[in-house]
Amino acid sequence: MNSIKTGREFKNFIYSSLAKYGKALSDPKRIELLDLLIQAEKNVDLMSKEIGMSIASTSHHLQILKEARLVRDRKEGRNIFYQIEEAGILIFNTIYSAGNKFNAEIQMEMKSFFDPDQETEGLDYKDFLKRVLSKDTVLIDVRPENEYNAGHLPGSISIPLKELKSRLDKLPKRKKILAYCRGKYCVLSEEAVKILRTEGYNAYRIPEGPLEFANKGIRLKKGGFTSPSERS
Repeated sequence: MNSIKTGREFKNFIYSSLAKYGKALSDPKRIELLDLLIQAEKNVDLMSKEIGMSIASTSHHLQILKEARLVRDRKEGRNIFYQIEEAGILIFNTIYSAGNKFNAEIQMEMKSFFDPDQETEGLDYKDFLKRVLSKDTVLIDVRPENEYNAGHLPGSISIPLKELKSRLDKLPKRKKILAYCRGKYCVLSEEAVKILRTEGYNAYRIPEGPLEFANKGIRLKKGGFTSPSERS
């Protein structure tokens, strides 16, 4: 790096460096990729399916995020896996929070798309955890199992959405069922609650995910699968 000699050169360097973050976030698919990687490490093939793009296009977007040091990669055989960097979490959290608080269009679409009657109100986690531990409430994580293993709410049960219908007999109808997924924009828990209510369950969606839980100071648990029968 050439030595910076003047104040103008210094400012040019600083703002050019900051502008790299703006470039990295200038495409909506790259923002979505950050959201996915907050959940868990993923390979390129899986992410391409998640965002509905070709492997080549997905890899290109990930390389731009990597150049901005928002993600990092590792190779395992022929597969390339990506993980989010701390800077990626911080920047995504900032624009995510700003959108939720200040973007009227986002707020309107959220109210229109999600059914408020199927959502829990403000979550008091300490009280909520007591209810889960007392077995008054069943908490299910409907994300893919690898995301559950990467970090989930203590006391939650892993039932990926694609497996929910085949495992309904494991859930007690006499208890309240609360479902959560990736966060405010995730539709997995919304679909899960619709399935559960159709089958006669008293089910609600928690409109929060790992990022919101971490922001509240909740320490997520890592590790394996817990079945409903193991907690009954």
